[in-house]
Amino acid sequence: MALALLQGLFAMEGIATVRQTNRILAPARTSTTLALPKVLLCDLDGTLIDTMGTLAELATEVMVGMYGIPKVLARELYLATCGLPFIAQLGDIFPDDSRNQEASDLFEASKPARCNSARMPADTRAALIELQRRGVRIAVSSNNGRVNVETFAQNSGFPFDLVMGYGDGLAKGRPHVEMVERSFGVGRGEMLFIGDSLHDGEIAVVEGLPFVGVAGTFSKESFLLRFPGKPVVNRFAELLELFERRPTAIAANS
Repeated sequence: MALALLQGLFAMEGIATVRQTNRILAPARTSTTLALPKVLLCDLDGTLIDTMGTLAELATEVMVGMYGIPKVLARELYLATCGLPFIAQLGDIFPDDSRNQEASDLFEASKPARCNSARMPADTRAALIELQRRGVRIAVSSNNGRVNVETFAQNSGFPFDLVMGYGDGLAKGRPHVEMVERSFGVGRGEMLFIGDSLHDGEIAVVEGLPFVGVAGTFSKESFLLRFPGKPVVNRFAELLELFERRPTAIAANS
């Protein structure tokens, strides 16, 4: 299973690299504009805060110590499956392994000391403030643990309209989307999901959400290869540029 995950990831990255020039220069990529959403769903790690490197280091330590695999392989496997709760990642990488729960517990228990000091960049905060000024509700949608996500929101000093993490029956994807529907009375076409993992893009496709990818954890080319026609930004703050021409009701970016 682990080998298959890596083979799929490397094949995807290799094809994206070969097509890199066409992907970047295609006119459709540079002229994308979106209507302003009523609710913006923001992934947390790697999107609002730059914690993916820290989490990858922690996951690598846990998998090397628990499963005895090489450090380079552990990091690659973590990144290949990121976007899922860590226990689900382990289930994909080490199916039916009795050590998975212990490894997940160790990872989750170690997160706060490593990540609780992370703060949003100034331009990310400024973009969120501007979007709220325009009437957009801002929600956090993360598969990080619920307590960790709520702690981030409390320490951020930003008035998020809704904060959702993993646990108590909630998870990124349909449970979070349905929570947004109930909380704000909006349809899925009136939402926009922004995230840094290919799993985030897959959630958007399955749930019928407009989507914007944030390059970093995965390359811009990987997003464009997997999700043709979906916009990709290099930094969260660049999201504002996609709305400049159409500050009205949302339409799915398909």
